[in-house]
Amino acid sequence: MYLKESERNNVIILELRGDLLGGDDVSEFKTKVKSLADGGKKNLVLDLSKVTYINSSGIGMLVAGMTTVTQAGGKLKMAGLEKNIKNIFTITNLVKVFEVFDTTDAAAASF
Repeated sequence: MYLKESERNNVIILELRGDLLGGDDVSEFKTKVKSLADGGKKNLVLDLSKVTYINSSGIGMLVAGMTTVTQAGGKLKMAGLEKNIKNIFTITNLVKVFEVFDTTDAAAASF
């Protein structure tokens, strides 16, 4: 997994690329999200447009990130899900857990 951070209108965009499989990625992601939340940057959008695969550990990582942000008083939203990833989110009912947007611009504007 590759992780890139940017900011748009006081909203942090975290662009994830590659496969979300857990393992070392979980530690990197959790550390990044906690650091942002602790630093007062509590409105996050995860850009998943370049994520090619996600397994249960990857899903757990995203849910843990949302929990961290929510406990800090913020919100975490998803954007740009590819068809296969969107299907997984639909099957697992994660579309009811996360706010999902077609684009990062739409997600960032929703705060």
